[in-house]
Amino acid sequence: MKKSILGIILLSTSLLATSSLLAQNGAGAGEKQQKLARVSTLKTVEANREFQANVQVMQAQRQQVVSLNAAIEKETNTEKKKDLKAKLDEQMVKLNENNRKMVKAYGFSLDRNYILVIETAHVYMLVSDEEAAEIMKKEQAAAGK
Repeated sequence: MKKSILGIILLSTSLLATSSLLAQNGAGAGEKQQKLARVSTLKTVEANREFQANVQVMQAQRQQVVSLNAAIEKETNTEKKKDLKAKLDEQMVKLNENNRKMVKAYGFSLDRNYILVIETAHVYMLVSDEEAAEIMKKEQAAAGK
């Protein structure tokens, strides 16, 4: 199996990111060492976009929960506090439900840290019909070897 330089660079970057993440999480001397486990593969650009959009929704929902918690702690009026608590409970139901959906669809949960590794990258440029034909001819020749 042939690896591109980009793949090697990305692998090196992911290993550095892994080391950094493990160091941040306290995986050091005397602690149980952790390993990376692949939990999902996004096979298309559309699947990646959908995943990224879903993660952003989850992060926004989590931020709303954090903000509501802070507002509840600051609020002195018991009636307003009760209303905020009801909103918080509603947001928690939505967040937990979406978290379950993400676990089922991608193996992704807000309870864990993740590293997204790009295993394949395509680089495109605008070309004329003649240039496109020449590029296709080179690709076919390379595939035939």
